[in-house]
Amino acid sequence: MLLKNVKVLELSNFIPGPMCSLFLADLGANVVKIEGLNGDPMRNFEASKSISPYFSALNRNKKSVALNLKTKEGKKIFMALAKNADVIIEGFRPGKMDALGIGYSNVKKINPKIVYCSITGYGQKGIYKDKAGHDLNYSALSGLLDLMSEKPFVPGLQIADTSSAIIAAFSIMAALFGREKSGNGSHIDVPMLNSTLSFIGMHIAKSSLNENHNNLLHGTVPCYNLYKTKDGRHTSLGAIENKFWESFCKSVSREDMATKQFDSSMMNEMRVIFGSRTLEQWVKLNEKYDFCCEPVKSIKEVLIDKRLSNVLVKLGGLMHVAMPVNFSQIGRIKYLKSPELGEHTVRLLSSLGYSKKSVVKLKKMNVAI
Repeated sequence: MLLKNVKVLELSNFIPGPMCSLFLADLGANVVKIEGLNGDPMRNFEASKSISPYFSALNRNKKSVALNLKTKEGKKIFMALAKNADVIIEGFRPGKMDALGIGYSNVKKINPKIVYCSITGYGQKGIYKDKAGHDLNYSALSGLLDLMSEKPFVPGLQIADTSSAIIAAFSIMAALFGREKSGNGSHIDVPMLNSTLSFIGMHIAKSSLNENHNNLLHGTVPCYNLYKTKDGRHTSLGAIENKFWESFCKSVSREDMATKQFDSSMMNEMRVIFGSRTLEQWVKLNEKYDFCCEPVKSIKEVLIDKRLSNVLVKLGGLMHVAMPVNFSQIGRIKYLKSPELGEHTVRLLSSLGYSKKSVVKLKKMNVAI
């Protein structure tokens, strides 16, 4: 595995930190999820039976240690683990880790090579650093929601959370690569608002030149839109390039529309055209003419799509999205289900020299479970 022997400590809840460490774990990193004694709140979010499918999807291939970091002994255990770690990922508010005595400044004293990644809403510095927020807030402040549609709506997925997870994972890998050359660790500050902005950088640049930025992706042009079919389903048309638009026009015997690719006045006529055929008919027409037209599928349909069988894996009774890329130097990645709360506490404490008697004492003192 590409990240074999890379030791990661993850102290975060919900989505950004766990998704970041998930990428590292799938590639072979030894990820220890350090949870409070009540566990990551995501464990109980829309839980089915004993575990949340959301938690399960974000925390496979990890170990779980439950520690009370507010206790002296809990901090001691964490620092013992941090001494030999390569990466620490945390998602507390700025200053919280320092207040606990386990922030970057303290960890680097015992482990100068540590790559310490902090994921917060607005970053470690600045006037907004102490503000509370969630995904919808960052998406709103970044301009992303305004960009997505002429009328803002609540997205059905966490764009800010997931974008910051990707940025954090990329940054950690860059820091590890840099450490190989310099021998030095680093502190990585990942503001979720900034991460969201980075995903719409092209539109930021365009808008800086023109206040009346007309976004072609808003669903206002014929060639790039969603349309309702005869049978009440929906299909997507992404014929932005001339060749695909011309192919579409040819498929419906409407070569007269060849120059009206971005003509908004054609929208009603396009709705009539798409409403004249069923979804299956449009799929077959696209197979013949290839004009970038694909059905809008439900998640249930995605789960049974045989073309996606290589990226969907069953784990612990749930379907998971596997690592979405393939590496020539490694074989098929193995996946282990998400851990129970504190499942590996005893094992890791034993590796640090704690006896069984000491572990029992720590549990009674509410230091660990």
